[in-house]
Amino acid sequence: MASKVDTLLEAYDKVVNEPWTGTLSGQERVWFLVYDPAEQRKIDLRITDFETATLKAGKRWASISLKKCFPEWMANHEYRDEYFADPEALTDQLETDFKQHAIAFLTDEIANSDADGNTLIAIRDVASLFGFVRLSEILNACTTALKGRMLIFFPGEFSKNQYRLLDARDGWSYLARPITI
Repeated sequence: MASKVDTLLEAYDKVVNEPWTGTLSGQERVWFLVYDPAEQRKIDLRITDFETATLKAGKRWASISLKKCFPEWMANHEYRDEYFADPEALTDQLETDFKQHAIAFLTDEIANSDADGNTLIAIRDVASLFGFVRLSEILNACTTALKGRMLIFFPGEFSKNQYRLLDARDGWSYLARPITI
């Protein structure tokens, strides 16, 4: 019997081998690989299998981790010591300053990946933004210039055309293609 990750990998393999049309909007070029958050470590251990499937399909692979986005912003923030002393004071900065930083971070990473219309950009560690900023807002701002495809490794659920990160927040409707088991 195949594991959940094996089954998800098979579903991904079918999608990545389909022809890529250039007429899709930025949001339609995004794929969400949706899995149970409890499977995160297993997914992390199998990232190279997803990369291999992409390369076998004749596509380029570029991987971007969001894990360092918040720590990088916080480490460079002028008032970081004050925020550690009073974390509630950080709330307003998250909605404005950090959100713009996260958008710039992902946009820069995409630009540095030298992606073209034949490149799949794999976005990992999206849960590291949870509680700080809405992933939907970051993706909406970053997908307009997407040339190839973007694969979001998404620990959460997809139901009734709604995505819920970590099964904990109100979902959002998105034009992305879900890849589920």
